[in-house]
Amino acid sequence: MWDSRGSWEHILGTDHLGRDYLSRLIYGARISLLIGIGAALISGLIGTVLGVAAGYFGGRVDMVVTFMITVRLSMPVVLVALAVVAIVGGSLQVVIMVLGFLLWDRFAVVMRSSTLQIRSMDYVAAAQAVGCSTTRILTTEIMPNVVNNLIVIATLEIAHAIILEAALSFLGLGVQPPLPSWGLMVSEGKDMMLFEPWLITIPGVALFLLVLAINLLGDGARDITAPENRN
Repeated sequence: MWDSRGSWEHILGTDHLGRDYLSRLIYGARISLLIGIGAALISGLIGTVLGVAAGYFGGRVDMVVTFMITVRLSMPVVLVALAVVAIVGGSLQVVIMVLGFLLWDRFAVVMRSSTLQIRSMDYVAAAQAVGCSTTRILTTEIMPNVVNNLIVIATLEIAHAIILEAALSFLGLGVQPPLPSWGLMVSEGKDMMLFEPWLITIPGVALFLLVLAINLLGDGARDITAPENRN
């Protein structure tokens, strides 16, 4: 609309195929959130189960989980994701699954550490003394007290997954056309960056604002679920 040849019919203009850029930007936000939340749900389920089991049971279970975390940390996420997507093929479902199975390590580490601290608390010992089952202790004593840390890690991993998806799409191995992706929009606009810089600036700023908003949301949710942490 700010260009001499522009109009209010297409506020942010159109891409090289004549598609409305604002519409693709809005729809791309839905794609990014879907991938981020989907990947965080998968990785959160895996990491939470492994971390809580390692922290509560200890012994050989802790050794096995710690070994799995070490193996996972030894693999670079971006390179592994690139290799898997290149072999299997890029699509929305594949990107969600790949990122979900690669981002669980932080959940496992934090949940293990939190569970180790809570396991030694008096209320857990009291529940064990009165004969509560392991399932009841985990669901009523452990999980409610680690949910605060879980929220923080979940928001971080949602933002992490969104950035990784944008990187994969920029390289042509993420979400495939005609689905809009902010990383793909940056890739499509890079050839015209000297003449029409807004083609990469707009999706780049949108990606920055979305990641910032998710982190601020996680920080606020942490304060709500843990009032004692307020300054």
